[in-house]
Amino acid sequence: MHTIVNLDGIVVESTKNRFGARIIGIVTASNRMDPAIWNELGTCDIAEFRADGFDAERIPGELRSFREESLKRMGRPLETLLTIRLERDGGAWPDADAPAREAVWEALGLDSKDPACDWVDVEIEEFASLSYKARDRFQRGAAKLLLSHHDFRRCRPREGLRALMGEMQSHRPDGMKFAVTCGNRGDLGELIAFTREMAQATPNGCALSMGRIGRVSRVLGPLLGCPFTYGYLTGAAVAPGQLSVRDLAAFYAGIPAESAADLSGKSLESDSEMVDWAEARIPGELLAD
Repeated sequence: MHTIVNLDGIVVESTKNRFGARIIGIVTASNRMDPAIWNELGTCDIAEFRADGFDAERIPGELRSFREESLKRMGRPLETLLTIRLERDGGAWPDADAPAREAVWEALGLDSKDPACDWVDVEIEEFASLSYKARDRFQRGAAKLLLSHHDFRRCRPREGLRALMGEMQSHRPDGMKFAVTCGNRGDLGELIAFTREMAQATPNGCALSMGRIGRVSRVLGPLLGCPFTYGYLTGAAVAPGQLSVRDLAAFYAGIPAESAADLSGKSLESDSEMVDWAEARIPGELLAD
């Protein structure tokens, strides 16, 4: 474990790698009972519990059961991020039933001293339409709020991403996630530049591109100061272009110590060079469709 210290000298997190990447492994209804996921979760900092694949009434019990099992298997309750993803954003929860998620969140004790999860992901497009009670619970409760934005069609220009980040910041989240789709290297350059800005706005950021062209962003984001990155545990990717948690861990473990100068910008003078540098360290078969 490595301690990360922010610019003010305050210890903010401990991670399993020296670059501050916080690898998030995705637990779904499909793999929840697969014993093999626990070996993979051992390489992760956080487990995302994708609850949209479960029946709504089962979610609180399933989440608590997962937390209890993590304590038995790992000797500690694994830090957990609850996500109930809408169909619009690649999930299984019907978009028309988005308001029904409030009853699930309420059953998790998010405003108690011992909530059933550490984080909750809520889409920025939905947050303003939540009830006052739900928004107050997220902003004042013990569980942390991760506001997210997903776009399977495009990557907005940097100005558009910046405006959306400003909207997120107005709700005082604990973290922010942007998952977009870069169509070309120009889009990827915009996302990388935005990632640097986002790193100055939150210590718990995630900026990545789905799909082949932007796959390298999944490893570059943490190197640019946005520590959260997602990987699948067993089987197939959960989102387009996703790497496995083991591929992510191997990438960071494989960076030689002398590359620290490159990452600080002393040798890599452009974002394009950084993309080339990272792509050269990802096995070719992982960059293919």
